[in-house]
Amino acid sequence: MGRTDAVRGRLSIHDVAAEAGVSVATVSRVLSGARSVREDSAAAVLAAVEKLGYRPNQVGRALRRQQTQVVGMVVPRVNNPFFPSIVQACEEDLRARGYALLLSTSDDDPEVERQRLEMLVDRQVDGLLVSPCRWADSGPAVAAAQRLVPLVELDRGTDGFGGDFVAVDDDGGIGQVVDHLRAGGRDRLAFVGSDEDNFSGKARHEAFVRRAGRVPRGHVLLGTFSEAWGYEAGLRVLRGAPRPDAVVCANDLIAIGVLRAAEELGLSVPGDVAVSGYDDIDMARVCKPSLTTVRQPVAELTRTAIDLLLARMADRGRPATRRLLGTALVVRESTAG
Repeated sequence: MGRTDAVRGRLSIHDVAAEAGVSVATVSRVLSGARSVREDSAAAVLAAVEKLGYRPNQVGRALRRQQTQVVGMVVPRVNNPFFPSIVQACEEDLRARGYALLLSTSDDDPEVERQRLEMLVDRQVDGLLVSPCRWADSGPAVAAAQRLVPLVELDRGTDGFGGDFVAVDDDGGIGQVVDHLRAGGRDRLAFVGSDEDNFSGKARHEAFVRRAGRVPRGHVLLGTFSEAWGYEAGLRVLRGAPRPDAVVCANDLIAIGVLRAAEELGLSVPGDVAVSGYDDIDMARVCKPSLTTVRQPVAELTRTAIDLLLARMADRGRPATRRLLGTALVVRESTAG
């Protein structure tokens, strides 16, 4: 039988323990996100919490533990579909571990990013997950926040950062694309990417240069991680001579813009030109033709970042960890044949 809101308000951790058939200490460990609890015990506690409608007294717990159970997060934008997937995965993982997520965006502006980081520190978040918008310009604000709050750089980094960091192996990811295109007989490669002010744009451009070797003048164009830029750059590079037979793009939005440019110019994909992306956002599967892309391991990326953050929160003096995760090439119609 369900309980009224009034009864729910009087529930205690002892009621949850009795319902789950475990000790109060076990309930406490599960609700705090501790990993030393057996799976069956943790499942019983979570089932009891759901059945009883128990809600911990977060204010009292924060005062006792001097923690807010809130993690702050700053990402460059949420209109790039890759970042909402990162945010969603982080929110779900943190909630399962007893934490709330407080999200902010920098709008790709280092000054806005600084203000958002200061705001989150002032809100006394327990830790920060940051995807910096700029490789160099974001560094001072990130370093200042790191001195005050445990912080992990996620997906993107800053120059000279000595703390915990997790991203994907962009060199390996771009290498997978180039090898695939070469194996398909493509030998006139072009690259459309973002400027080198941000970590991912810099890493993917440098990876293409290393992996592809010399390419004709005008076959490398750098702008922004947007469909509009992909369209503009696609028109330019596909009208040029010699025309590339493959365009490697630094993210899926750029690639979708290049596909639109190819269609406007009357070029077939992949017959006249192959096009590849990076990230494997949902639109990559449904666009026409479907897009060959590099899939980032979003769940592993966010789980690793949160593991590192909680470890840093538990031990501020531990050595810094830097992780690069592997990617997977997803071959679809835009490069097939």
